[in-house]
Amino acid sequence: MATTLATKKQSAAIKQRMAEIRTELPYEVDDARVRVRQLTDWKYHMSRHPLPILAGVAALGFLIVPNKRTPERIIIRETSSGTESTPAPAKKGLMAGIAGTVMTLALRQASTVAAQQINRILTNRTST
Repeated sequence: MATTLATKKQSAAIKQRMAEIRTELPYEVDDARVRVRQLTDWKYHMSRHPLPILAGVAALGFLIVPNKRTPERIIIRETSSGTESTPAPAKKGLMAGIAGTVMTLALRQASTVAAQQINRILTNRTST
């Protein structure tokens, strides 16, 4: 195969491009790592879009919690003045407990984010 000036230029261009790729690759990998870390960080998403996330969590909690109505139980106690009946406390299901815990954590995190935002706004106003 004969080597011409065109093939030497193509070869040099390919080698130069490969060298550029080698120097850019570590930076692109680092950028990809940062992006993946952001995508999997729920606090990052919560700080950027708190209302849609809270609405989604509330809707999910509403859908997960069963809407099963059980007949009200009555506890009859004898007292010195006669018998007294009071309704028994309703039992909560497992999913209701999980949904309540998730909502509590979400509201706690939302209040923390809101307090940080308010603090940042007030700090910026007083420093200018």
